Amino acid sequence: MSGPQSFYLPSSVTPTQLISDLSQEFLVSTPKTMTRRLTFIDTFDWRLYHKSLVAYCRDDALCLRKLNSHQIIHQQAGLPAPKFAADLPPGPLKLLLAPVIEMRALLPRASVQVQTEVFAILNRDQKTVVRLAFEKLFRPEQPNDNGSWPQLWLLPVRGYPGPAEKLAAALPDLGLEAVEQPDMLLLALEQAGQTPGDYSTRLDVQLPSAARSDEAAKAILGHVLPVIRQNEAGIKQDIDTEFLHDFRVAIRRTRAVLSQLKGVLPADASDRFRREFGDIARTTNDLRDLDVYLLDAAHYRAMLPEMLREDITPLFDYLREKRAAALARVVDLLNSETYAQTLHDWQVFLDQPGNEAAEAPHAGQPVIDLARRRLKKRYRRVTRFGRKILKNTQDEQLHALRIECKKLRYLLEFFASLFPADTIGALVKQLKKLQDNLGDFNDLCVQEAYLLHLADELPAADARSRHTLLAIGGLVATLDQKRAQVKSEFAKTFTGFASAENKKLFKSLLAAAPDGGTG
Repeated sequence: MSGPQSFYLPSSVTPTQLISDLSQEFLVSTPKTMTRRLTFIDTFDWRLYHKSLVAYCRDDALCLRKLNSHQIIHQQAGLPAPKFAADLPPGPLKLLLAPVIEMRALLPRASVQVQTEVFAILNRDQKTVVRLAFEKLFRPEQPNDNGSWPQLWLLPVRGYPGPAEKLAAALPDLGLEAVEQPDMLLLALEQAGQTPGDYSTRLDVQLPSAARSDEAAKAILGHVLPVIRQNEAGIKQDIDTEFLHDFRVAIRRTRAVLSQLKGVLPADASDRFRREFGDIARTTNDLRDLDVYLLDAAHYRAMLPEMLREDITPLFDYLREKRAAALARVVDLLNSETYAQTLHDWQVFLDQPGNEAAEAPHAGQPVIDLARRRLKKRYRRVTRFGRKILKNTQDEQLHALRIECKKLRYLLEFFASLFPADTIGALVKQLKKLQDNLGDFNDLCVQEAYLLHLADELPAADARSRHTLLAIGGLVATLDQKRAQVKSEFAKTFTGFASAENKKLFKSLLAAAPDGGTG
């Protein structure tokens, strides 16, 4: 055998009894016992777990390994648990972790106390030829717990394959069964009552094609609501910026269903909640904008000549002050009775059964018919509008097209389960390219305008302030050049999206759609 092998240790077999039985045939050393505490860390959205990576703090070391593997990829001693990738010192560990976790914070997901007893199996020359390791798990908050022995590991020693194979053959005769044990991470998470990967913003709703449209709309909205709720605490605690980002995406999806699927849900409820969720979204706008600028601080510095890079520091200091005030406003919102009432009433609305006497005109329509008709109309609007502005591309038109593309993207997400995954995937991929181009253009326009606005706000009473204004001017000039470049790429990007191949894909997707439409 070439690697470690795990065995299930039934409650009827104790380690003491097992070692006693093995001593009849093997020379067994006295055990070496060690106890250590492991604290497993991951992001709120399980980015490490989804990459089959396990990060944990052990004693004073930070370790990284693959899931279901004993082999440590890298460890660094004397390193406290980091919150962000930026907190890590330069080195292999940072290079491995930073691209995965990006701007997300690392959080303690589960802790476990591990007591390990290692017995060495010796040959006649008193050399270790194989090891047996019993692992006993405790919950750190319950030090008086007797723990459990869920794992027995047979660990071969390089150069001695025979003894490991002989011992592996002997263990089943003593009542043990060779099994593939869960990773220690999974055991610790189970003890902590957590399910890895239990949070996702992916809109994965399976809609029966014959479902009523109002039931389908509520199914989508009911899938989005928990995402709103799950991110509230992270925003209030200011753990990282992605809690607000995911919260806003869920709010936007909610509003998109209410506005894109008109005539499906009662008009009075749709109007009320579209307005109230719009108020929530607007309250978060400033905080999200400031988050984006501060996350891109290093990028902004790099855009400037070296002589001006330090001069931009007062700008980011000022943005941090503004962010603190913006965060306070958002927290006040989330703690308000108005917000609580909106979310309560929204849940009640989603839980209500249909009312035929008061139902909307398209409530009972099969969702597949609704989907085809709305997608057909939205696709035509995007392609016609895009072709119209190709000849004379104005900034305002690009902004309007970006919004039309966003509406089409939402519809494709909402109704994805109704159509072949490969077709939907190909269309979303092409649409995303166009959205990226239009989004980059919009972001650059907004950034230029905002920086010029900040230049008016910042004082210019001393030399340093004047240098900061010069640095802002340098940034605006660079952003303007990038904006012109992105704008020049629009024609090629749009032509790719509106290609004959994509048109054919949409035609096959919407083949059963009637002409015209009600959306």
